[in-house]
Amino acid sequence: MKAIPYVSFNGNCEEAVQFYHSVLGGEVSILRFKNLPPEAAIPISDEWKEKVMHSAITFSDGNVMYFSDTWEDAPVTVGTNTTIHLQVDSELEVRTAVEKLSKGGEITMPAEKTFWGSFYGSFVDKFGVNWGIEYLIDAGFH
Repeated sequence: MKAIPYVSFNGNCEEAVQFYHSVLGGEVSILRFKNLPPEAAIPISDEWKEKVMHSAITFSDGNVMYFSDTWEDAPVTVGTNTTIHLQVDSELEVRTAVEKLSKGGEITMPAEKTFWGSFYGSFVDKFGVNWGIEYLIDAGFH
């Protein structure tokens, strides 16, 4: 299992990623909302299409940090905009973790195969902590 911090922003993600990169180094990758496939069927305004759907800074030791701009109609509150992101070794581990850790909380995305090549589920646990649990099916963009 690999734990990855995931920080969300309200439209200034790219600025934050470039700042962190300038200080910490590593390799930056960015996927924009405009690059979502049509089957994702997620309504994005023209102003938001250049925003960051997902970004990563990968460090030379293999550690990584994830970042994104939140959905434009669901802004985050600074201070609660971090997710504990776990990469696990199977779809079953995703299902089990989502089911057990979300008890008393709220599932925000049921565990399922995604358009970005993962089996993924997310939730807020009963303590108010955001979680994303992922099994990489296709290691394309991560």
